[in-house]
Amino acid sequence: MSSLGACARRCGLGLLLACPLAGCETFEPPPPPPQFVIVKVTSDPGVPLAGVSLQFTGREVARTDETGKGELKLEGRDGEPFDIAVVCPEGFTSPTKPIPVTLRRLADPNARPEYLASCPPALRTMVIAVRADGGPDLPVLHLGKEVARTDAAGAAHVLLRLAPEQSVELTLSTAGPRGERLRPQNPTASFVVKGRDEIVTFDQKFETAARPVVAGPAKPKGPVRIP
Repeated sequence: MSSLGACARRCGLGLLLACPLAGCETFEPPPPPPQFVIVKVTSDPGVPLAGVSLQFTGREVARTDETGKGELKLEGRDGEPFDIAVVCPEGFTSPTKPIPVTLRRLADPNARPEYLASCPPALRTMVIAVRADGGPDLPVLHLGKEVARTDAAGAAHVLLRLAPEQSVELTLSTAGPRGERLRPQNPTASFVVKGRDEIVTFDQKFETAARPVVAGPAKPKGPVRIP
């Protein structure tokens, strides 16, 4: 009875009958319960992104919903590491490194640890507000092509979709009769696309050069012979 009692203390009273058959030495405790964690993905701060694939060892284990959240079910022992790759949908840039997640079970089984990730847009919107003081009806050129034209007040707007860190140069073309007397000629402005959508300005003040004086026929000098 003493050996059965020891077996009962180690294996539990419910397994008392099974212990003599299987042997207490072969009994293993049940695996710990799974731990659920949340990965929240945004495109810009405060903007959730749906359709992001969350992958472990190359296999998708979750996908974010309209709230930008994906739930992962982790199984294993506390302290085990999981590298979760974040694969963003088309048009967004995926992180270059996975999210390191370490399994840690919490006292509250309903708690969901939350990890954050970002999938910024691959292209950014830049609006350039052109104000050409004294320069109405001028073409605005980008890469040699007209993308806008100033109105009677010298105003125009240019909208571009470009990758971050890309350089942009605009030119106010003074070619043609309307611009030939404007100074300076063909002014340019350069911008660099940042990692966010933004509005920038291209301010240019023109002066109008005086019309050239056309000289008449030279007057004769000295005595004039009268016929």
